[in-house]
Amino acid sequence: MKLLTKTSRYYLILSGIVFIVSGLIFYQLLQRVFYSQMDLALKDEKELIEETINYSDSVPDFRTIFGHLVEVTILYDPNRKNEFIHDTVMYSSEDGKFLSYRHLFVENTSVHQKGYTINIYKPLHETEMLITGIVIVIALVFIALLAILVAVNYFISRRVWIPFYRILSHLGYYDINREKPLELTKTDIYEFNQLNEALEKMSNKIRQDFINLKEFNENAAHELQTPLAVIKSKLDLLIQDESLTEEQMQLISSVYDATTRMSKLNQGLLLISKIENEQFPSAERINLSQVIEKTLDHFGELIGHKEIKVDSKMDPSAVVKMNRILAEILITNLLSNAIKHNLQSGSLDILLTAHQLIISNTGQPLDMDPADLFERFRKSNTSGQSVGLGLSIVRKIAMLYHMQISYQYFNGIHSLLLTFA
Repeated sequence: MKLLTKTSRYYLILSGIVFIVSGLIFYQLLQRVFYSQMDLALKDEKELIEETINYSDSVPDFRTIFGHLVEVTILYDPNRKNEFIHDTVMYSSEDGKFLSYRHLFVENTSVHQKGYTINIYKPLHETEMLITGIVIVIALVFIALLAILVAVNYFISRRVWIPFYRILSHLGYYDINREKPLELTKTDIYEFNQLNEALEKMSNKIRQDFINLKEFNENAAHELQTPLAVIKSKLDLLIQDESLTEEQMQLISSVYDATTRMSKLNQGLLLISKIENEQFPSAERINLSQVIEKTLDHFGELIGHKEIKVDSKMDPSAVVKMNRILAEILITNLLSNAIKHNLQSGSLDILLTAHQLIISNTGQPLDMDPADLFERFRKSNTSGQSVGLGLSIVRKIAMLYHMQISYQYFNGIHSLLLTFA
């Protein structure tokens, strides 16, 4: 949900709650005002009736004067003084239903020492309709004002937040591999200018740290290769020495194997670092069937040594757009994994379609969690001298080009599925 939508929703909800509470309070106050005015009118009528009773021997029909129900009863004995006003319900024969009335009841004694009672009933229907009409009009006005305020608030907020969305756009297009620094447009809003300055300082620091780390990785890998090559050459000379004992030969061979493994590990980690840093920018249309055939030729000697039966069905039109070096590394690692972990006299099946590559091979069941198969330095106990980076490199390349890589095992057959667009 967008920020403006969320703030507008909160504004609308809170305004609605305030409107409902305020409406109820307003209705109660309006009702009290009207009832107060009605009660004053009833008391004025009561005083007029009492004056008529005190100074006249006859009591006229007040219904013709006030236009509503008035009942006056004269008693011959003095009466106690009592007065109250309340709401009541009476049946109206004219309307054929019960209606609400405001009722004033008075009992008192006149100056002539004659008791009397007064009942004045004033209908509330018109008053309630008036109150309801006023509330509806005010509610409609308030809703219209609320809609206008929400629209104005949204428009103003959208205008005010334009620099923020520009910042997001610049951040979205910023590439740390490019030498062009992050350039943000200055605004007339102080807070956004502060944000721009903070982001520019942060991006420059990240860019510099990235360059330093990349240079360190490249230099470290390059500098390590030289002493490793020297060590391997010296070990080659020692291995050729006929005066070595069998025990010495085994020790030297062990050191040679460890040095070879270290060299492969160094190269693998450097390659992963380059892939993660997107240092293979160039891309071209690669025919996968040609790359697979070329790679199979390179592994021909190893395939023949293990007597592996190869069965390939490839669509010659299967093409992906990627860096050629990475395409060759991807196919090499997949086939290398399928050949090295294959059984003696096993099988290797390759199925290439327009959007999928499936490489299946016979082999022993995994002695590890399949979910860890593509993690760095995760390998089975049967992997021998493997450094555990091959499938990790495959996954990094697949992620770089938005491919999907997955593993399946069924009935003694290991399958790696590479899906591409």
